[in-house]
Amino acid sequence: MTHALRLFVYGTLQPRAGTQMGDWLAARLVRSDQATIPGRLYGIHGGSGWFPALLPASGDEIVHGTLCTVRLEAGDLALLDRYEGAEYRREAATARIASGGEVSAQVYLWCAALPPGAPVIPGGDFLDWLRTGHRKAFSAL
Repeated sequence: MTHALRLFVYGTLQPRAGTQMGDWLAARLVRSDQATIPGRLYGIHGGSGWFPALLPASGDEIVHGTLCTVRLEAGDLALLDRYEGAEYRREAATARIASGGEVSAQVYLWCAALPPGAPVIPGGDFLDWLRTGHRKAFSAL
């Protein structure tokens, strides 16, 4: 049985990220829109390279990403949760679509302690941060 889910993604799950899981999610897309969500984005360096950590923020900080409406099979959501790992918690949030309007979606928020020295990603766009050479690009996940 399949069901549709709206998921705001801002890092390696984005269909344009060029990662294995980004491609996996892209294969399940029904629709995608550029969108933002309130928050502050940090860069975390792990064994496979850089990945982002989204934390709620006060004020007008935003994170840029993709609002994906995906068609998932049984077990797919559990696979996404495992991919994100224990450092992330999936929660309901409100995303603002670039073309206008707000919609409810699921998003993975960072719920672990930030590593010392984790840089804030200026402008809240992880892929742009990597592309413009602020950090060495992550390897395919």
